[in-house]
Amino acid sequence: MESNNIYQNISRPKPSLNRIPGKKVWMGVLLLLILISATILYINSDSPVMLMVNGEPAAVVAGKDQVNSTVDRIKGELEKQYSITLNNMSTKIEYDKDFVGDNRKPVDDQQLYMLIKDRLDWQVDSWAISIKGESKLFLSSKEDAQKALDEIKKYYLPKGENVEMTVEETGFAEDVAVEQAKCNFKEIKTSDAALVAMVRGLDTIVTHTVKNGDSLWTIAHANDMTVAGLREINPQLKSDFLKPGQTLNLVKSEPLLTIVSTVTTKVEEKIAFKTVYESDTSLWRGQQTVKQPGVAGAREVTYRLTKKNDQEVARETLSETIIKEPVTQIVRNGAKVMVASRGDGGSGILSWPIRGRLTSMYGKRGREFHTGLDIDGVTGDPVYAAEAGVVLDAAWAGNLGRCITIDHGKGLSTRYAHLSAFNVSIGQTVKRGDLIGKVGNTGRSTGSHLHFEVRVNGNHRNPLGYLD
Repeated sequence: MESNNIYQNISRPKPSLNRIPGKKVWMGVLLLLILISATILYINSDSPVMLMVNGEPAAVVAGKDQVNSTVDRIKGELEKQYSITLNNMSTKIEYDKDFVGDNRKPVDDQQLYMLIKDRLDWQVDSWAISIKGESKLFLSSKEDAQKALDEIKKYYLPKGENVEMTVEETGFAEDVAVEQAKCNFKEIKTSDAALVAMVRGLDTIVTHTVKNGDSLWTIAHANDMTVAGLREINPQLKSDFLKPGQTLNLVKSEPLLTIVSTVTTKVEEKIAFKTVYESDTSLWRGQQTVKQPGVAGAREVTYRLTKKNDQEVARETLSETIIKEPVTQIVRNGAKVMVASRGDGGSGILSWPIRGRLTSMYGKRGREFHTGLDIDGVTGDPVYAAEAGVVLDAAWAGNLGRCITIDHGKGLSTRYAHLSAFNVSIGQTVKRGDLIGKVGNTGRSTGSHLHFEVRVNGNHRNPLGYLD
């Protein structure tokens, strides 16, 4: 049979040794083609790679398709709320196969969703509240931005159930505008959140130089911070010890806007009553009684107020109407002075501090020496200064209980012990017969009485030699 093979009758020489190298070349070419095909297939396949965001490794992902589908999913969700664009100028996405390393499993779809939504700069169309030419707050609509500005104007106006108010004028001390702007979707605020931010202010970091006497607590307290918050923004702090000249970071917040408002307001106010004093010789000096209680009056006042935020900077009284006149309080002051003499042969330099029976005399008393006179009394009875002078002490004095010492000059002083109360204080000047305290039973005492001493240049003397 004829062969259809046109090369059948052509003689073919037998292979020779000098043709074997040609086979090796072809085999090399074939292997190279296989390697190139595998490489192309590897590059085009959806294999694990390191996702790089702005040059930094973010996560191992299953491949570009997983990232692209996640980006599309997020974009679709955000487009339902905002006009969304991915800011390619600031967010650079790359892939690095060599960065993956061994045994690195790709993140799942939910982990990748959270990462991409957080790390990529998703820019949205917004309306910015611009202060002094700088965009400070971003809202989703012009209406929301304007609402926040309207609300902050009302925020600082006077409030109260009984306040009648007319707003004459209100405005901003700064240049304020509402304008279109791009921002990251996470910066979008509601009108309520924008109002809070304008009142509270945005946190800024300032520095504080430590002075002598400063501590973490005093610095934090003076700047409306906690010690924990102070430590958080100053990680360099290793202990509570501070050195003068050391610098610390502080968080400061000041209102973003200054609202200047002028309002007229009508309020009802109390009128304080006056107090007058009458002399009454039936009362001992230092005693008081109320003859007629005072009663506050009332008036209706209209003011024009000028405020900067919540600080009142000017007040003008426009009108005033008296609703009820106040009633004056009348107080009777005691004018009676103790001058009675016991006829004990004293010099009369001092007056008796209280009236009462002598229960213990000056001098030896058993194994002790009694340094004064004990005068009987009832707890709460008034005790009077024996002479004019200056109060040296009014405090607890051990066995003497509550005790007052008065310096009368020229080395003479008197002491009043076992008191239940003080009516004077250290350094106070008193006159002869002034109320200085109350009889009591404090310290080492067997009953209510006054222990009265006289001292000359610090040495006790028999009081009977100095009393009337």
